[in-house]
Amino acid sequence: MSLFMDIAHDSVNKVNEELCGDNVEIRINDESIIVVLADGLGSGVKANILATMTSTITATMLEEKMGIMDVLETLEETLPKSKVRNLAYSTFTIVQVFRNRTAYILEFDNPPLIFIRDGEIIELDRKPIQFQEKSVFETTIKIEKDDILAFFSDGVIHAGIGNLLNFGWQWEEASDYILARTYENKNAKEISMALIDTCYNLYGEEPGDDTTAVVIRAEERSYLTIFSGPPLDKSKDAEVKRLLDKARGKKIICGGTAGNIVSREYGEEIEIDLSTISERVPPVGYMKGVDLVTEGVLTIRETVHLLKEYLNNRCGHEIFEAKNGASMLANYLINKCTTIDIIMGNSINPDHQNPDFPEELTTKWRITQELIDLLRCFNKEVNIVYV
Repeated sequence: MSLFMDIAHDSVNKVNEELCGDNVEIRINDESIIVVLADGLGSGVKANILATMTSTITATMLEEKMGIMDVLETLEETLPKSKVRNLAYSTFTIVQVFRNRTAYILEFDNPPLIFIRDGEIIELDRKPIQFQEKSVFETTIKIEKDDILAFFSDGVIHAGIGNLLNFGWQWEEASDYILARTYENKNAKEISMALIDTCYNLYGEEPGDDTTAVVIRAEERSYLTIFSGPPLDKSKDAEVKRLLDKARGKKIICGGTAGNIVSREYGEEIEIDLSTISERVPPVGYMKGVDLVTEGVLTIRETVHLLKEYLNNRCGHEIFEAKNGASMLANYLINKCTTIDIIMGNSINPDHQNPDFPEELTTKWRITQELIDLLRCFNKEVNIVYV
């Protein structure tokens, strides 16, 4: 069985630059995941364009199953060189992980990739490829559960130069920092955010270079099913029960009507936990065979708010620890699953106003769609099942 790749990346721009000179391209298909980090020479618009070209061309060609030498030749022919320094305009790191758990890594002039297994940094067997008088290094390795691959632009190892540190934050120090975060069982997003936050602080909040970190963590797949938005046709309530019966992993019900349907179909009572009531969301409930029952629109809307705050680095892991419906739902969605199936009543198009459709369900669909978009930002697999 293939592993799930938890992928996250974060960046800060060079001070006074509106665009980042680094770019990350991620492609996920049935055969592999492809992640490319490109660092354009210099900063600003020009660096951003060239880094974007590098990462996009590379990911597209690999997705089309073209050989790495074809990729390198295309980059050589497409990207200009510095006339002064005779250097390529973009460095890059490529990671491609196939369904058979084989990872192919290609590195050109970026700081070396950090590979962590069983709490240790493992030295990779990098083999040089000579191309147009350049050294490009490739590695092939089998991925195991809980392996972590972390890589970054040279803005990370330059952090602190001329400010808090005389010679910047060296690769060894950055590696040890990432290793320490893995001991805390952080997910990929928390590790990448923590690394970029530290770099930002070392720069004295005025980064002297574009700084980007990418983290990939190999996990076993785990599943969660949410039933939210009951079908208009009550005769389809039994279909909801059938879907929940065969659902994989944990089960959550969002909404009073949805909860009543499941309670009736299973012949089980929902017990309300009044200790979870808060100023912003109603209390949660529990029912045999279901992991969590929450109110609908208010709880989903607050969950969206919390995840936005977390994604934008305005709050930390504490948002998952509060004892209220939104925090509990956020914790399940981010920390306890890789794949989410959402059972929704009817195929509602939020852009099509149907006067016969209840406003409550239209509102719930809109806020649920916002939640889905956010979850995909966290690299969650989200599937929608309509009834």
